[in-house]
Amino acid sequence: MKYSKHILATILLFSGTLCYGQGEDFTYHRQFEDQMGTEAPEVENLSEAIATAADGAVYANRNASEFSTVAYNWAPSTTPLHFARGPVPPMSAADRAHLESTHTDGFIVVKDGIIVREYYAKGMHPTTKHKIHSTGKNWTSAIWHDVLLPVMDKTVGELMPELAESIYGDQTVRAVVDMRVPVYWGEDFNDPESPVVLGFAATGLEYKNPTYDVVAFLNGLKRNPELENGDWYYVSSNTNVMGLLGPKLAGVHAYEGIRRFVEAIGMEHISGSVANLHGQYGASGDQYMTLRDAVKLPFVMANNGRAGDRQVLSEAYIQDVFSADEEKRSAWSKGPYAKPMSEFKFYSNQWYVVDDNIAVGIGSYGQFIAFNRATGVAIAKFSTYHTSSNSNQGIPDLAWIIKQVRTL
Repeated sequence: MKYSKHILATILLFSGTLCYGQGEDFTYHRQFEDQMGTEAPEVENLSEAIATAADGAVYANRNASEFSTVAYNWAPSTTPLHFARGPVPPMSAADRAHLESTHTDGFIVVKDGIIVREYYAKGMHPTTKHKIHSTGKNWTSAIWHDVLLPVMDKTVGELMPELAESIYGDQTVRAVVDMRVPVYWGEDFNDPESPVVLGFAATGLEYKNPTYDVVAFLNGLKRNPELENGDWYYVSSNTNVMGLLGPKLAGVHAYEGIRRFVEAIGMEHISGSVANLHGQYGASGDQYMTLRDAVKLPFVMANNGRAGDRQVLSEAYIQDVFSADEEKRSAWSKGPYAKPMSEFKFYSNQWYVVDDNIAVGIGSYGQFIAFNRATGVAIAKFSTYHTSSNSNQGIPDLAWIIKQVRTL
């Protein structure tokens, strides 16, 4: 039996605006009416919906709360951050062809608080929520940064005794946030026994067992015998550890801690995350939001942590993202992504770092956020690749994103 117990946040009336020019309202945008895509087929779980991505269909990434046990939905900020819309030059034929070839659902570029590029494909418009997949890891990192930064040298077991006997027990928080924990992991979405798929039930994305929670899931993970402590390896469960530690250290429920961040960063529309019956949310990539809200995190990163007159992220956090000793650089260079993603110098606090000013977040099916703190450029891209990890689309797409954030 499928349960649908959605926790709905009260939609607050806007009492003011934090803006770089007047923003648009939240109603359906008629200018995109002719771009609305095919009606989504009836599916019973997320696995079935994702299978439809073979057609590049946006409904494969529709609001993930349709399939979750519980959905946390956060109201828009009472002081939303609106971006002014400047002159948007026509996109070149080559750029449009690239967006179409990578099944882009939406693409936006903000520079110095002004939208300078904005694109929507079939099924998308400015108020459409979209699953952000693993760019949600960047949001988790940012949301809990102020309580995680001071404890980077402590072990997970010290901070969370219920994980003391897990693979994470003797691992430092630094190892967790930099993806350097020797966990056995796999991201085959088509394998029902793959750790990433089993994790769906733990976070509530697919209802299987009401007693199964994130802590139980993490305690059941095994060590990868081919990895040493400190080796770089991409493990989504690391971010779920952060999603547990953050609220515990902050002394708030995860829902409330994220609500405060959503309020501070100035979200314009309702956003949310899947969750389970224990109140634990999908920190590693089960969040959903609009394109104009997805670009707010890289925008704040590009602007010294500020959203208008509010300091949302500490400068210490941004410095931490761009800091790497030789050990961190070496771990990345020896990892499995170093060769295909040669543009990156290292991985730090859930971000892929290109150089002293540019960093990128990457999610399955072609989700990207990127920023350049030297030029004030921020980018967000929603896509629906044919498969979750599609190198034929993903590698050129990544190169294109880096070119955009470097040159616009």
